[in-house]
Amino acid sequence: MLKSNLVKVEGSGVSGVGRWTQEIAWRDFYIGILASFPRVSMGRPYLEKFSTVVWENHQAPEDPGVGRASNDNQDGESLQRWKAGQTGVPIVDATMRCINEMGWVHNRTRMITAMYLTKDLMIDWRVGERVIYLLSLIKTVVIDAL
Repeated sequence: MLKSNLVKVEGSGVSGVGRWTQEIAWRDFYIGILASFPRVSMGRPYLEKFSTVVWENHQAPEDPGVGRASNDNQDGESLQRWKAGQTGVPIVDATMRCINEMGWVHNRTRMITAMYLTKDLMIDWRVGERVIYLLSLIKTVVIDAL
């Protein structure tokens, strides 16, 4: 094989190969977190110092069993709007409507939606984790727990 026939593969973050490599690295990072801190798959925070946080709106029950059926009658108005994709924030609403309809969303929009739930609505992250887990066709504990 002649050296002149070799083609250089673009490995930067903007190329397909580079982007795929980054996604694999993030997946492996999350697997490492789960292996080192298995409590994150059991409804416990990554950092234990945050285990006593009291959420302003809709605290998760003491039994954080993921997969337990949600009771919509007990959900506050803001949580019901979030679950239905009717918050008034276009990317959050699109994400929730997509996961309700298709059972899948891209990880980036899932993160945006989770941040909106916890930082804007001040709802316990375990409530959102449970909702996304129940709606997702692909049950990925590594991604859902983090």
